Amino acid sequence: MSIRNLSDLPSDHFLIQMVRYGVVALIAFIIDFGLLFVFTNYLHIFYLLSATLSFSISLVANYYLSTAWVFPNTTSRAKHIQITLFTLIGVSGLALNALVIGFCTSVFGIYYLYSKLIATALVFFWSFLGRRYLMAGKRVTTSASKW
Repeated sequence: MSIRNLSDLPSDHFLIQMVRYGVVALIAFIIDFGLLFVFTNYLHIFYLLSATLSFSISLVANYYLSTAWVFPNTTSRAKHIQITLFTLIGVSGLALNALVIGFCTSVFGIYYLYSKLIATALVFFWSFLGRRYLMAGKRVTTSASKW
């Protein structure tokens, strides 16, 4: 399946949204991880502050890509409510991101970039399900026939 074919499929299908969100998350991850590295290693900013800054910047890219491609017409909510919900999910993801990075690095002595990889995996699922459920108004189901 190519990106072109993926763009032609209905956007309200769970698996299509999951794959599309994965592409968006990959782009946001590259921004986030790259900026985290630059801020920490070249600008010598404390890794948790770097993680907060890089995550916040990537969140903006994620918002625009998600609303344009992953969940484009899935809600009748007003734009300001949609932005507020996206921000709340993003801020909770930011808190989870900082908690996991800080815990893994400080308690277990894991290199901060490896800690970021662990945090990214957890935040990915948290953010996707939160955005699908809150922003798109989709009920999260486990039945394959509903996907």
